[in-house]
Amino acid sequence: MKYGFMAGCSLSSTSPQRVADIIEYLKSFYPDLATIQGCCGKPTKMIGQQELFEKRFRSLAEMVAEAEIDELIVACQGCIRVMTDENQFKTSSFWVKLAELGLPVELKGKAKDSDAILSIHDSCPTKEMSEIHQAIRFILEELGYQVKKHRLSGKNTMCCGMGGMCGVSNPPMAKEIANKRVTDFKTDQIVTYCASCTSAMILGGGNAWHLLDLIFGPVIQKQDETVDHPLQHSLKAWGNRYKSKRMIMKN
Repeated sequence: MKYGFMAGCSLSSTSPQRVADIIEYLKSFYPDLATIQGCCGKPTKMIGQQELFEKRFRSLAEMVAEAEIDELIVACQGCIRVMTDENQFKTSSFWVKLAELGLPVELKGKAKDSDAILSIHDSCPTKEMSEIHQAIRFILEELGYQVKKHRLSGKNTMCCGMGGMCGVSNPPMAKEIANKRVTDFKTDQIVTYCASCTSAMILGGGNAWHLLDLIFGPVIQKQDETVDHPLQHSLKAWGNRYKSKRMIMKN
């Protein structure tokens, strides 16, 4: 089989380095990995522009076919939800694939001495995909982090505030929802696996980390704080997306 990888708009806008880390990891298993930077069209679908959504998704499907990809590995929860619903080509979750393939040996147990206790914010687009929830918890266990269980997680998770394009259509409401979500958790640190969710948790006053930063970045401790997020600054986000595109084209 020929595998492909797509990071999604939010992750590409947040951290070109983490996109590069994923590609390097996947290429160690799939040397002929194809990489795609495109939009699944979800934002247009969420605001009711069905015709434009279908046009954008059709363009993505054509890219997948042109690259002769048999299975597209997807890191974005919104993207994989849309792709699963449209069912035009085979997809799989990067997180499930990572759990199956295994962390690099040097990363296993890296956080066993960390005093941070994490709450997991599960993404609502994939709230019914229990295999992703299981993979996330397995990865954190492999890293060595302590995780506190929460009743509003997994299939019972709540929106971070950015769902349904609320972040751009009604920013005050999005911030109110984000604030409420942060107060749901009783730990100092929150981990997400969606760039938009990470941004929302920080906007809501929480110390939030994307799982990729826990995997490929330094070990976090209880006193560590997050202050800002690229998705909260349009120019920085677009600059990161451009850097991601150049890096993907180079690969």
